[in-house]
Amino acid sequence: MIALPHCLRWSVAAIAAVLLPIAAAAAEPLLPGGSALGMTVPELQRTGPALKRVPHPARLGGGLVGSWSGPAIDLAGLAVSPTYFFADGQLRRVEYLARGRGPAAYAALLAWARAAWGAELAVADPEGAYASWSTQDFDAYLQLASPTPAGQVRLVIKQRVLKDASEL
Repeated sequence: MIALPHCLRWSVAAIAAVLLPIAAAAAEPLLPGGSALGMTVPELQRTGPALKRVPHPARLGGGLVGSWSGPAIDLAGLAVSPTYFFADGQLRRVEYLARGRGPAAYAALLAWARAAWGAELAVADPEGAYASWSTQDFDAYLQLASPTPAGQVRLVIKQRVLKDASEL
C-alpha cells in the first residue's frame, strides 16, 4: 500500500460528500430558469424565490397539478412564463408560455430547441404547428396554437414515462 502525505489523505466520506452532489446535479438536466425535473417544491423555491401559487391550478392526467408559476424568463430572446406541474411531490412537467408573438415566437423557440436537443419530429398545417423531441430523461414539445401574429406558443418539458405494451 502506498502511504500518502497527511495533507492528501481524504476519507471516503469526504470524497463522497464532494462528488455525490456534483453527480446528482449532472444527472438532472437543468431546465430554462434553473429548475430540474424531479425537484420538490422547497427545492424549486430555492431556485426562484419569486414563485407564486397558482390561484386555480390546472389538473392533468397522472395526478399532475400546475400549482406554481414563476416570473417570465428570457428564452431565445422571448419572455416566457413558466408553470410548474407536480405529481407525487416532484416536479414532472414545466410549461413555458409566450403570448402574443405567434409564428415569430415559434420560430425563435424552435431554433433554440434544435440547438439544445437536435432535430425534431414536426407537423404543420393551417391551424398551427407542433414539434417534439425525446431524450433519455424527458420529452418536450413546442406548439403554435394559431398561426396568427397574436397566436400563443407553448413549450412543454416533461418527465419521460415509458410504458410496457401491456399498459396501452
